[in-house]
Amino acid sequence: TYTDTSTFTGGDTDPGFDTNDELVFMACNAGDLRAPGAPEPAGVLAGTGWELTVTNPLGSDTAFVYLFESNGTLDPAAGATALVYDFDLLSGPYKTTYGTMNGPNPENTTLTTPAYAVHFADRWIRDETRVFTGGADSSEILDRHKSLFAPGVCQRSEDTFSAGEGAFIVNRGGPVRVLRGYVGANSGPTTHRIHAFYESREDLYTALRVHAIAGIIDYFDYSSAAIGMTYSDDFNAGLTIDGVPDAATSGEITWQMVTGTQGTLAQGLLIESDIPNIDFTSYYSDDVTPTVTQCTGDGNEYGASGFWEQDPIPNTDPALGTFNTFETTRVIAYAGPNASSSFGPEVLAEASNPVQASASAYAPVATGVAGGSVERSPLAVGPNPFRGELSLRWSLPASGGAISLMVYDLAGRLVRSLDASSQTSGVTRWDGRDARGEHVEPGVYFVHFQAGDFSARRKVVLLK
Repeated sequence: TYTDTSTFTGGDTDPGFDTNDELVFMACNAGDLRAPGAPEPAGVLAGTGWELTVTNPLGSDTAFVYLFESNGTLDPAAGATALVYDFDLLSGPYKTTYGTMNGPNPENTTLTTPAYAVHFADRWIRDETRVFTGGADSSEILDRHKSLFAPGVCQRSEDTFSAGEGAFIVNRGGPVRVLRGYVGANSGPTTHRIHAFYESREDLYTALRVHAIAGIIDYFDYSSAAIGMTYSDDFNAGLTIDGVPDAATSGEITWQMVTGTQGTLAQGLLIESDIPNIDFTSYYSDDVTPTVTQCTGDGNEYGASGFWEQDPIPNTDPALGTFNTFETTRVIAYAGPNASSSFGPEVLAEASNPVQASASAYAPVATGVAGGSVERSPLAVGPNPFRGELSLRWSLPASGGAISLMVYDLAGRLVRSLDASSQTSGVTRWDGRDARGEHVEPGVYFVHFQAGDFSARRKVVLLK
């Protein structure tokens, strides 16, 4: 999960970047490999660069992202303002007015990007969606994102979840994404949902943590503004949403899509569970006068569609003893009007095969200047601070003879001589051990690099 000082979760106890932190950037931010000898960007600390190699498992594309520590003069958002998240709790400040033991806690919260917008009326109540991208007409096409035991079974719903015990885990926005996460769904007090909103996509993760229940259905019920759109999934193609019942085929869906002049909303569905022999089916209803009781939202079903686990679900709450897991991820993507039916499977493919990235320390090729000094440092180290292992990468314009890499402590005592070579570029690592192979104490150390007339010194911090 995530930390947030604006919620009772609190902040990260470790200010450094470690294994439980995330670094997020958009694939569109990736570009070409930097040319040899290209200078480091203005406003960064020399020698702090990292090169990320980004690959797409669905194709042969490879691109690169370069990360540097700022010297304090740069805007961390780089001027980006694509996402606007307005968390509007109507009772007032979250920590002093939110009813964690009892709701409801009404909101007028909006998330707006150039591609789409959504609205929340309470913790679990998502009741508006608009599509802007590609000339979509921005109609409000969503009645509710509904969660029930079964259609027409109203003992539990997104309304009762919001009216019961619960809280926010995270509520924060940045230049790349917005995170909205919350916990508490009646007798599933640790059931939680986390929305990760991006400019044209949302990753919606839900973890069920509750005693044994009879089943679950989770679906989007659209509004009358969606009339004229068409619905498609693995088993159905182009069902017109008009409030007139259709003979839809049900099955174990993996994607869904609605499209029209109102724009396009497609979902890839990933379900992870260790419940033996688990299976599920789909639900679809397009009926202006449904016979099924509408537990929440309006009294209609326009293209209401989602997944339905009809069989009993055993205990999924770790606090109650032996438990199984049941977790879902919806990857929701938005596109312009009247998208091809291939868009839904494409969203699923991207959800199932995420972009991969690998990192290595980056040092631009060093360039000699008058007097034998160096224009740019030939050595990059990272991560810094670090736990476990430190990567050291060097790059030189030409062979400068033997290379030495030495680690010293604060008192100037030699701790370790690292393996190097006479190559013009290379990578080696320090595992936080001394020459005897014993772990050294956490603290500040200095790495000294020497190659002929080229030299560099880096302060590194070993964390506990």
